[in-house]
Amino acid sequence: MKTIEEYFKKYPLFDAILILGIISCLGIASAAPIMNNVANPYRLWMSQAFYYFLGFILLFIVYRIGKDTFYKHIKILYWLFIFLLVLLGVDHQVYIRTGISVLPTAIVPHINGATSWFRIPGFSFQPSEFMKIIMVIALAKMTQEHNEEVLIPTIESDIRYFLKVLKIFIPPAILMLMQNDSGVMLIFAFAAFFVIISSGVNKRWFVVIFTLAILGIGLLVYLFVFQNGIFTKIIKGHTLSRVYGWLDPEGTTANQGMQLWFSQLSYGTAGFFGHGFRNFVKTFPEGQTDFIFAVIASSFGYFGALITIAAIAFFDICVLRIGLHSTNGRDKYFTMGIVGCLLFQQVWNIGMILGLLPITGITLPMLSYGGSSLWSYMFAGGILLDIDYQNKLLDNSHKKY
Repeated sequence: MKTIEEYFKKYPLFDAILILGIISCLGIASAAPIMNNVANPYRLWMSQAFYYFLGFILLFIVYRIGKDTFYKHIKILYWLFIFLLVLLGVDHQVYIRTGISVLPTAIVPHINGATSWFRIPGFSFQPSEFMKIIMVIALAKMTQEHNEEVLIPTIESDIRYFLKVLKIFIPPAILMLMQNDSGVMLIFAFAAFFVIISSGVNKRWFVVIFTLAILGIGLLVYLFVFQNGIFTKIIKGHTLSRVYGWLDPEGTTANQGMQLWFSQLSYGTAGFFGHGFRNFVKTFPEGQTDFIFAVIASSFGYFGALITIAAIAFFDICVLRIGLHSTNGRDKYFTMGIVGCLLFQQVWNIGMILGLLPITGITLPMLSYGGSSLWSYMFAGGILLDIDYQNKLLDNSHKKY
């Protein structure tokens, strides 16, 4: 017991995870009345608590194995998960064209227009969630090796580096699109972008990247407003419905805008302390997953929302602090990639709940219900804990001299 207490005092990352776990279970428990498609909604928070319990075990196992082992064997992990993603991607493409699933639907379900899960007795497993962490490890290792080879960066060396990044990034990204899981692909992109930011490439490249991004967004806005026929050929199906639901939630409450509009009515009238535990003005789906922040704001008001944002910020700062204190370039790149994953998901999820960004099915890390996303970050947490441990050993050795 004393050892556990020492870990929590010595490593603030534990404290941050524990706080988020409590908030997550409380939010999921409060969402029970609006879970219309869940068999035992009032017991779901117990499942989340159990996921956290298993997550802490995973974190300690990864920590004990050590980060160097994962760096060493990252190619095996990378191609293993690529294989799993290929199975899901091929199955989805065959299914949407023929209506026939290559793999049994009991094992590979088709949910919300996407095929991203393996259903195992007792729980579901989403390979893409772990793939984002594996990709970050692969990028961190590759970046360190590249920088060791290149003593003086040049345009040519930067281009070679970008090609290496694409070699790692493109296969899982394409497979995400094949599964119709564009949300996770965006997380992959931001993780890669944050590793590139910290890699040491010429900063002028980022001017080019931001310019292209702004031009791309501007083009989509222009097509939507002035060439809607072309826009609907590019953005279609489930994604197009989400765009209309985002832009006009009140006018589309009968279908695609219902989730956003009803959640806004619920938390928008919550005041400072909320409507109370399990009290809602309107019922909206996915309160335990994508819209967990809306549930917290509705039940516990602006006070609960601010506490949640503070806990999220505390967790991010703990992660960032570990990377900043590291003297190992590979560990810095890994930490930056994880920060990229976290910030993108957090900003996008809360932004879409506030109506500032489109609804894409991106969950709130460590808070939304589910094992795969939580365990993937616990996996990353084990590596971060080992990095923090090595940092402290180095600090202590310096103090002796």
